[in-house]
Amino acid sequence: MNSALPVTDVRRLFVLLCGFEIIPKSISTRDRGADIVISVPITAYLLDTLHGWVLFDAGLDEANLRDPVLLEKHYLSIGWNPPPVVWPPHEMAGQLAALGLGFGDISRVILSHLHADHSGHLKRMPQARMTIQRAEWDHAFSGRAPASWFPSDYDLPGMQWDIIEGDRQIMPGLQAISTRGHAPGHQSLVVDLPNTGRVVLAADVGDLMENFRNEVLPGESCDDVAALASIRRINALVAQGAMLFLTHDPDLLLNLRRSPDCYD
Repeated sequence: MNSALPVTDVRRLFVLLCGFEIIPKSISTRDRGADIVISVPITAYLLDTLHGWVLFDAGLDEANLRDPVLLEKHYLSIGWNPPPVVWPPHEMAGQLAALGLGFGDISRVILSHLHADHSGHLKRMPQARMTIQRAEWDHAFSGRAPASWFPSDYDLPGMQWDIIEGDRQIMPGLQAISTRGHAPGHQSLVVDLPNTGRVVLAADVGDLMENFRNEVLPGESCDDVAALASIRRINALVAQGAMLFLTHDPDLLLNLRRSPDCYD
């Protein structure tokens, strides 16, 4: 291995496209594009590591869209309309199967936060350790979280929570960093790959590259000062040479290698 490349326990990174949300652009970019409707991807990331398979975020549970009663309960009745779109090729189970895996093969899930488009398949991985920031766990279980948090995804008996506070090295080459702002306990990942080098999985610090280029706040924020600081923290990592991957940028998605292709 080239000595300039990182020493890391992460071998490969897979990009999973888990559906789309149809939203006013102002949900992604504060006070910009309220009259413009965009379709943004829902992305999760699968990491092949020396310590097992690690999933960053768990996508959206398509079962809530397929059942008319659940669709009304979780989406239409709260004004989440139009609801997200998850076609069969977007279903996480099939994407894992294409790699010879199932939900039972995931040893750890790291959650950027617990909005419903990030928590959908947690219920299918009871064997996995769920790594989450304490502030996000406290908010999600407070009974005061808004309707975009679905307790039916995560408030379940037997779930194994690994609750952390602030930055934490998960393993060599994989670090969770606190990026509060969009949600109370939002976190991102810094991943070192053997050949690609450093990648930052920013999740919802900003939906679009525009958020980072122009320091535009996300439409939803629990703390605007922290949200701007998190954008700047991610930008500093990119300035040092890291690649930036987002969860919801449709233009970025077009140029990413998607599973079963990977980054190594």
